[in-house]
Amino acid sequence: MDAPAPVRTQGEMSLSGAGLTDLMTAVLAKGKRFRFQARGWSMSPFVKDGDVITVAPLKGREPGTGAIVAFLHPKTGRIAVHRIVRRAPGRYLVRGDNADVADGDLTAERILGVVTEVLRDGKKVPGLRGGAPALIAWLSRTGGLVRGLGVLRAIRGRRGKGVV
Repeated sequence: MDAPAPVRTQGEMSLSGAGLTDLMTAVLAKGKRFRFQARGWSMSPFVKDGDVITVAPLKGREPGTGAIVAFLHPKTGRIAVHRIVRRAPGRYLVRGDNADVADGDLTAERILGVVTEVLRDGKKVPGLRGGAPALIAWLSRTGGLVRGLGVLRAIRGRRGKGVV
């Protein structure tokens, strides 16, 4: 079965699945940046559903621990965007900031590019540079990030009910 034709809305093209994978791979292979809209909540609160993500090609560089990368998921073969939480020579453990489990070890060939910018409501989301990404990666790898986010959600929920 042929993939559905891309839908164009106000100068933007809507793609998903194999079409998005093929286009992103081709653009990054030419050494160009690729921008698309995130879908899902696995990277919340740092990348949220609807944020606009810019992915840059690696150009021979290895992404470090804490970097957010676009990669081909080892089980589904689809594009995913998660954080590198541990690195070993030629292998990367990736995990969504809001996920209970890691995606597994990836080889360098599965990584398409590194996220260089996240826009939310037209404004840059901070935290892609400096020490924050490495700290977030450590918290994610140890399970502290998901637990901490759960505590913050619970506190926010109590505040709404007049408890805290």
